[in-house]
Amino acid sequence: MREYSAIESELYASFDAILASEALEVDFENVGAFTDPSAGRPSGFEVQSEWNGVILSPRLDEATPWITELACCWRSVRRKKMPEIRGEFRVRNIYESLLRPAPDLAWEKAPDSEKRLVAEFRTIDDTPRSGAGLLTAIRVQPNVDPLEIWYYDKDLSRYPGHSSDYVRLDLDYREYMKMLSVTKGTFGWQYLFSDVNLSGLSGQVSENLEAMLEVFPVAFPQYDYTPLRERLEARL
Repeated sequence: MREYSAIESELYASFDAILASEALEVDFENVGAFTDPSAGRPSGFEVQSEWNGVILSPRLDEATPWITELACCWRSVRRKKMPEIRGEFRVRNIYESLLRPAPDLAWEKAPDSEKRLVAEFRTIDDTPRSGAGLLTAIRVQPNVDPLEIWYYDKDLSRYPGHSSDYVRLDLDYREYMKMLSVTKGTFGWQYLFSDVNLSGLSGQVSENLEAMLEVFPVAFPQYDYTPLRERLEARL
């Protein structure tokens, strides 16, 4: 059995912690097939012109789960005085994600600048089971290192001050995967690493995050949630 990277090991341990938790109820889970990192990156990066100049840092190798899919959709167990929390994530080998088509996000009458932006997205995490309309993408651009991480929320443009449904995150891929283990895919956690004021969004976003920060420190004491609490308070 091969040795996992520290980030990969933490992600698998976090997944197992969700399944074992008495505080969460799992609606769907899937563990795909493990792949061999020694095989290296697929040949598609060498033969497709769109990858000319794109920097695929070794940090991607260190952070990616070498698996075809790791997915979980969950909710908190209904109990008196316990706030409801919901979340979902679906991740896979970063190189498989990069070679997939861009997500179909921009509407027909969107500005050309928005269409060009979305065309550079490759989904690294999404929410297909819940239908929450949330996903995280890595942006494929030449001569950029680290590659940008963007968050899509289908409802974001409904709120004052937001002209689109996309926001760039203050995280690189490695940092994103580390935080996914801590947050377990709680809906909206990505906003904690954006410049979005949460008081201007639906109350469900901040309520879900506040509930996470009330329940998770007890349910998962191995993680330090203090930095996330500070980020939430700064955005309310």
